[in-house]
Amino acid sequence: GGDRADRRHGTIVVLRDEKVSHLGRRGIKGEKKVDLFAAFGVFLACVACCMVMGLPQFLALLVGLVCFFLVGLHRGHRAADLVQMTLTGMKTSVKVLRILVLIGLLTALWRAGGTGAFFVWGGAQLITPRTFILVAFLLPALFSLAFGSSFGVVGTAGVILMAIARSGGANLTVTAGAIISGIYVGERLSPASSSAALTAAVSGAEQRAFQHEMWRATPLPMALSLAVYGVLSILCPIRQVDSHIIEALESGFQLSWVTLLPAAAVLLLPWLKISAFLSITVSCVLAAICALFVQGMDLGELLLACLVGYQTAQPGLADIMAGGGLSSMINVVLTVVLSCAYSGIFNGTGLLDPVTDRVGHLVDRVGLFPVHILLSFGCCGLFCNQAVGIVMGAQLMEGEYRRRGLDSMELAVNLGNSVLNLAGLVPWAISASVPLTTLGVGASALPLAVYLYLVSLCWWACLVWKEKKRKKAAAL
Repeated sequence: GGDRADRRHGTIVVLRDEKVSHLGRRGIKGEKKVDLFAAFGVFLACVACCMVMGLPQFLALLVGLVCFFLVGLHRGHRAADLVQMTLTGMKTSVKVLRILVLIGLLTALWRAGGTGAFFVWGGAQLITPRTFILVAFLLPALFSLAFGSSFGVVGTAGVILMAIARSGGANLTVTAGAIISGIYVGERLSPASSSAALTAAVSGAEQRAFQHEMWRATPLPMALSLAVYGVLSILCPIRQVDSHIIEALESGFQLSWVTLLPAAAVLLLPWLKISAFLSITVSCVLAAICALFVQGMDLGELLLACLVGYQTAQPGLADIMAGGGLSSMINVVLTVVLSCAYSGIFNGTGLLDPVTDRVGHLVDRVGLFPVHILLSFGCCGLFCNQAVGIVMGAQLMEGEYRRRGLDSMELAVNLGNSVLNLAGLVPWAISASVPLTTLGVGASALPLAVYLYLVSLCWWACLVWKEKKRKKAAAL
């Protein structure tokens, strides 16, 4: 009887030890979740503060990086290892940084050489009462294809088109929606797009091949967008066109066809299998020649413009043509570098492994591309930043592509057809808030930016059709 009691007692002790051990493991897991949630909480609070106070987003990214570094230390990783993880992530941005430096030069040189002015002047000539909304889409679209920067286009062509809309009594919400659609056309397609370069880099795809795939996915959403804005041009005509801005451009610049050569270089050379880097370099050289010999700028003045941005004393043009230069890219460069550093930290420490597992389960239920759409809105909504959305989207999804035997190009294409444009539909993200503020309209213009979501919807429909066709062929 005593032996049985001892055995029973021993069993109770073993069970209690197992229960205590189980509770201990749960406590450790809970503690790990708490430190990660705390880091995200501090980071998101900093993002909100930067948005409210108008501070650069890279400051919030820097604070977040420090927080996740501390989480890594708390979980037992050595500081030297965490530094190495961070540097490994940053190396991903090297290819992008070369493009960003050239884009900084390009944005100043195109202004100084008159290329940007010629685009706007030529587009304004096409405006009639019943074509205005269509032109408000097409002009920024063409400009962004060559320029590559949505913010640069909205600050020049976008501002001018809104001024024409206000003076002519056009519908401002519809006009702004058309402009925002247009400025994002180049985000996926332009060789000078930093977003496209970053997408290719974090996916491990070659940029020229990636953008070729983007062009293949564009005709349907572009045709639908043209139809929508063609109808809206008829339904919402402009009453009159103010010629003052056109006159200011004619008096401020020599609007020769030669000034289009920098745009022709960046648009046509990639189709001859010349790299984006070399294409932009040629465009910069041609724009500098235009600035010196067509516009008559002094060499010292041009070099200063390359550093701090182009400036003009021409009345009526100072607010819309000034800007660009290497200094304008500082925030973008820091944002890209820090975003890539996050990738290194998350990869090395496995901090996002629980989230990645949940993403995998969701992919099994609804498919790859619908999850890309959800992640695009989720990441851009949380971090208010397109670059972080690109990096996080690649980070969370690349394991699923490897598991399914899919290559890096398929990841890049799905990112390009989702987050690059959908970031512009999140009202509080800088991808939307900056254009809306620049144009002086509210978030009600975003539903009218139809191209931004037609790209994703058309690609999704295409994938569904391909899958049905594959299943039908397999059943035969």
